[in-house]
Amino acid sequence: MSTTEASIFKGKIEDYTIGKEIGKGAYAIVKHAIHKLTNKKIAIKIYEKVKLLDPERKGSVKREIQILKKMEHHENIVKLIEVFETSRQVN
Repeated sequence: MSTTEASIFKGKIEDYTIGKEIGKGAYAIVKHAIHKLTNKKIAIKIYEKVKLLDPERKGSVKREIQILKKMEHHENIVKLIEVFETSRQVN
């Protein structure tokens, strides 16, 4: 992982209480979550790493993260708060 990629991986799954599923796509699910310290309600997108073994899919996820980071101040685009990974998932 490059330094640029590592800089976006800053959080921990343990910082959130994960709730029910609110959406599902081709290789990710979206769940309701609450940040434990701030009680802020968010949606968390969860990618199973096993589904990202295909380089094209993996590249697609990386591009999505990069684009969302660049668009963080756009009023009509969902805000990317943080990205983190576990041994099995990218969240």
